[in-house]
Amino acid sequence: MSGVGMLVVFSMIICGNPPVFGVPIVQVSPTCGPADPGFNMVINANGFAPNSNVNWKLVNSEAQIPLYGYFQTNSTGGFNDVTFADDLKADSYKMYFGTDANNDNKFDVGAPTTYSNITIPCP
Repeated sequence: MSGVGMLVVFSMIICGNPPVFGVPIVQVSPTCGPADPGFNMVINANGFAPNSNVNWKLVNSEAQIPLYGYFQTNSTGGFNDVTFADDLKADSYKMYFGTDANNDNKFDVGAPTTYSNITIPCP
């Protein structure tokens, strides 16, 4: 093995590889429901910071946030949980998700975010 090859292998062992994070994957089911009396949404997510908090915000077409909350991620950065959507007006919403380690209701700077489309009522 050449000196350069040994140096590369040695630096990989000593320094390790930095973590590579892509955009988190979030599946929301169902993606539509009645405004009254409301409905449960099952959220299955992966790709967030491990053992941290994920802030979610339901944003309407006028950029208002009628619902928001938090989920706790597991050791692999995922969660599978349920939330209840109620008291919503007919509209097209985006449900945004992002890591919020200190629970300040702001997505962490530099952390990836993602969203899912939600429609009230179902078409």
